[in-house]
Amino acid sequence: MRQFTNEEIKKYLEDTNENVIPLQEVLGKCFICGIPLDQLELPEGPENQVVCLKDRSYFVESFDSYENAESELEFEPELLKKDESGLIPGEIILLAWCSGKNTKKRIPNYFYSSYAVDVATSIDKLLNKNFLEYGNYHEQLNALTVPQLSELLKHNKIKSKGIKKELVQRLLDNDIHLSNIPEVFKLTDEGEKILEYNEHIVSAHKDKYFPVYMATRYRKSFQYPIRFEELKLGVLDILIEEYSKKKWLFPLSFSLSECLEVKGHHLEFYYKNYEQALVYYLLLIIINLYDVTRKIRFGVTRVDYSDIDRLITVGNIDKKKFDYLFDRALGLFDFEGYDLELIFLDEIDDLRETICNIDYIKTQGYIEKYISGDFYIEHSPVKHYMLISDIKKY
Repeated sequence: MRQFTNEEIKKYLEDTNENVIPLQEVLGKCFICGIPLDQLELPEGPENQVVCLKDRSYFVESFDSYENAESELEFEPELLKKDESGLIPGEIILLAWCSGKNTKKRIPNYFYSSYAVDVATSIDKLLNKNFLEYGNYHEQLNALTVPQLSELLKHNKIKSKGIKKELVQRLLDNDIHLSNIPEVFKLTDEGEKILEYNEHIVSAHKDKYFPVYMATRYRKSFQYPIRFEELKLGVLDILIEEYSKKKWLFPLSFSLSECLEVKGHHLEFYYKNYEQALVYYLLLIIINLYDVTRKIRFGVTRVDYSDIDRLITVGNIDKKKFDYLFDRALGLFDFEGYDLELIFLDEIDDLRETICNIDYIKTQGYIEKYISGDFYIEHSPVKHYMLISDIKKY
């Protein structure tokens, strides 16, 4: 019988959270049957965090598929292309990560799994190219944690309370030189210049809504220098335009829904422009409901009102302003697969009222009026969305 380790399950959970579904939505439940684990008989190994005993064999099969997929990783071409300095994007992110870290620090697995970086080889490259060097003794001490510094001071019978800066200075003032602490990485002047020029790559890595390959793909479309926030909005505008005018020369990796969602999020949280953000969230939900009524999507469609509800509240948006923003959203509604001429005036009015009131009963009535076929609606007030299931195609 397949035996799992704690590390394997931990890695599986991290990958699920990053690439499949937020863990808060599934933790405590069986990943296969969805029933709370405390209501089920569980296996003995660490896999009991994610699966019940009855579904363990199915989980083993799915885990094997997950491992095989990881061993055959595919990367966007932009992530494999070297720049003028001879570095791929992942090595630039590694350069930023190494700054100030001691050489014994555990290096995250995402460098290999997300950026195709062989860490040991790439660190040697960064050192050989003089982008990275080893720091002095003071910098070595600064790379230690407060508990580690306190322990060293205690061992030498010196006062061990205080903030890191004070603890480091005490070790230096008492001329305590430790030979067994790890080396520390430090950026050279050339390394600082590399990071300054590639700020968009490092910022995209830290931004969970906007991938590094997209920032790299479109960087040359903008004059240098440009702030990451402006680059991100500019790229989203380019993609939305390509979708609306069908001008792309290759399949877009970033879907239309992702473009609208990321732009709405960016306008709301970076610029506090709640009205403009609402336009994009409205456009996203109109497309979702339009998909349902036109039977474009098949299976389960999630209609999520939480962003609309939040923005109406934080933006203090009244009915008159909502109607104006709704019309602006409809004015952007011109994408492949979505023909506004198929929506009648009475349907638009119904749609407007349905969304504005965040009323699930009205939503059900709207869908029953404009769709034929067997379906049911499951509404979760806590999660603030509903699932529209079993929709028939034409």
